Amino acid sequence: MLPKQLSKADSKVLAQVFDPESAPTRVEVLVNPDLPTDPRILDAELLLKLKSREKEAISIIEQFEKNAGPQQTSKDAAFRAALAIIDDIIDCHPEYASARNNRAQLRRWRFGDRNTLCQKKSDVDGEKSAAAVAAVNDLTASVKLVSPARPQDGVSPAQGRLLAQSYTQLGALYYAAFKDLDTDVIMEVAELDGSSWTKDRFEEEASRLFYLGGLYGNEVAKALAVHTNPHAKLCGSIVKEAMRKELAGVI
Repeated sequence: MLPKQLSKADSKVLAQVFDPESAPTRVEVLVNPDLPTDPRILDAELLLKLKSREKEAISIIEQFEKNAGPQQTSKDAAFRAALAIIDDIIDCHPEYASARNNRAQLRRWRFGDRNTLCQKKSDVDGEKSAAAVAAVNDLTASVKLVSPARPQDGVSPAQGRLLAQSYTQLGALYYAAFKDLDTDVIMEVAELDGSSWTKDRFEEEASRLFYLGGLYGNEVAKALAVHTNPHAKLCGSIVKEAMRKELAGVI
């Protein structure tokens, strides 16, 4: 028995599931270079000073990476020195989203993504858990601070890049939590939004955030959005089984 071919309608549906960009109503971001670099910090001179201080913090990490040795205390010292600078920036300018994005990245650099939001009940590290929750809060705030008032409104190039980074970082933290929960080991889940998240919720949120990160231009996030889409994976398993049966002449 010869295998049947998919109809045009079926092919179109599958294309939209596995490649959201193929959808006829694909969302696009309007990038407007005439918009302010930062929608909250409109003083150009102040913005340059803040960026300079961020670079100062980043250079501490870059210098550590260049001369990294086996001493864990050295990494901790570099982290705390850089964190002190970023903390001071945010204390003085709480609406400066870039510093929040960089503070989250700094915490991810220090503690990683895995076993932070979700840890073995028998081996919980409170510092790592607190750092991960703080990173989530910073990234959520960063997105809120630089998101356009309406989805159809434009963003500046810098604003778009920051949204791409913040969405992608948050997606990475949630995806790591999903992977940590994808086991039979009893895990302690950090509280987010006043509730304890499930494995499925972490996966769905990670996929959504990767999609948004890709929408704003992050190519890695764009690829991960498809890879982590739970609906696409479910559909994929169904399609694979149907094709296997069809090719075997069962249906």
